Amino acid sequence: METAKPRILCLDDQPENLAVRKVLLEQFGCEVVTVTNSSSCLHRVVQETFDLVLLDYHLAEEVTGEDVARDIAALHPDMPMVMLTGDPKIPKSACECVDKVLIKGSSGPAELLDTIQTLLPRGRIKPRREFIVPAPLSKTS
Repeated sequence: METAKPRILCLDDQPENLAVRKVLLEQFGCEVVTVTNSSSCLHRVVQETFDLVLLDYHLAEEVTGEDVARDIAALHPDMPMVMLTGDPKIPKSACECVDKVLIKGSSGPAELLDTIQTLLPRGRIKPRREFIVPAPLSKTS
């Protein structure tokens, strides 16, 4: 039985961060929906079905990713959530309301993909390809 593409909702107030995340996740076989504010995020969660939500902590509004995570958990208690933030000092309460916290700059795409695969074991993430660097050609005299 073939597994479905993981459907992931990404919230970040920085559109350029969302664009990079979307390209990365799509390369690994995910279907990605992006939103730039909490109300759009909550509206999409109510109206559509997602396998996982990826949240930024600091948003350009009065709420944080923690607030959004708590609202999502009230609607969908079993929804896997990952907080992706550049702030290594987010409150402990924010860490406790999601399944995993990844710090931008300290973790890379491999850790994000491994986290998604762990949280969605039935989802179909394309395996990461090992890059093969050819040996330099030897100079012959």
